[in-house]
Amino acid sequence: MPEKMKVLILTAEDSQTVFRMDSERLEAALSRHPLIRELAEFEICRTSTSFENTPGWNENDYEMFYRAVADKDAMIGYMFPLETFREKAPHVKYVHIIGAGVEHLFPLTWLPEHTKLTNSRGAHAPKTCEYAMMAMLMLGNNIPRLVTAQHEHRWDGHFLTVVEGKTALVVGCGKQGSAVALAAKRLGIKAIGVDPYVPSKDGFEKIVHPDKLLEVLPEADYVFLTMPATKDSYHFYSTAQFAAMKPGAGFVNICRGKVLDADALLAALESGQISGAVLDVFEEEPLPSDSPLWSAKNIVLTPHMGCDDEVNYIPRCIDIFFRNLARLPRGEELENQLDPELGF
Repeated sequence: MPEKMKVLILTAEDSQTVFRMDSERLEAALSRHPLIRELAEFEICRTSTSFENTPGWNENDYEMFYRAVADKDAMIGYMFPLETFREKAPHVKYVHIIGAGVEHLFPLTWLPEHTKLTNSRGAHAPKTCEYAMMAMLMLGNNIPRLVTAQHEHRWDGHFLTVVEGKTALVVGCGKQGSAVALAAKRLGIKAIGVDPYVPSKDGFEKIVHPDKLLEVLPEADYVFLTMPATKDSYHFYSTAQFAAMKPGAGFVNICRGKVLDADALLAALESGQISGAVLDVFEEEPLPSDSPLWSAKNIVLTPHMGCDDEVNYIPRCIDIFFRNLARLPRGEELENQLDPELGF
């Protein structure tokens, strides 16, 4: 019988429940994937805090991780010492990240040529769908505007129509974008996609290349950003894009704060070019207390929690990891494998 793969689960004592990996969740996952019991054995490395925290790991955390990873074939985690990975993890041939965004790992010069890297895109989809429905209903009912009126102790009586029959433009047609398209469908809203790599996909009436973005923006009642953050996408959505939007349309960002030019958003809100915005992600997180976004009119802010399911997110991440562990010995293509050139 082949020797079992040695697998490391890297987690932290102070992880929030939504991101926590523990023996209970491991056992539940093994019950869902009984084949993995025959293929792998697991060690949980629980550092005092997450590596990316400030302050980060202490000396004992480093020692714990280096000892644990030394003989492992695969690992699941979020962030770890990249500059020493090749030296300290010589046998690791597969790394899975419990997140969809992986910009914190770039450049991938730390990744050995023999090591595959995957992420958890798709694990957010069910919660993303609900959040997107909420955002469209909020914008369709002018809730950001009414929140501003409430803060100003001002009665802002006005009337609106239903959201059914309106159009959502989804910039980025990956798994998160598809979840937004599903939300639109459930509300009777048409979804148009914008993506450089996906020419067509179920759930979208049409998908156009980003070169055509300014041409299709006037069709949209709601615009969603669901694109990855890469070296080429910084402030992708800026003044020209807001100017091209249908007057009174709503805007939502649920991907990464860096793809949005927040100053351009503030100007569009102030001028009334757009009716309102819902933001779940920000260029700097936590959002600084002196950010003008806090006091902007016609905006609703949520603290990067809208698409994370406290109960089901980590189980879905582990499911992706386990499906890939089963594929690994067979030499099959892994789900969600990253393309170093594209950055996602």
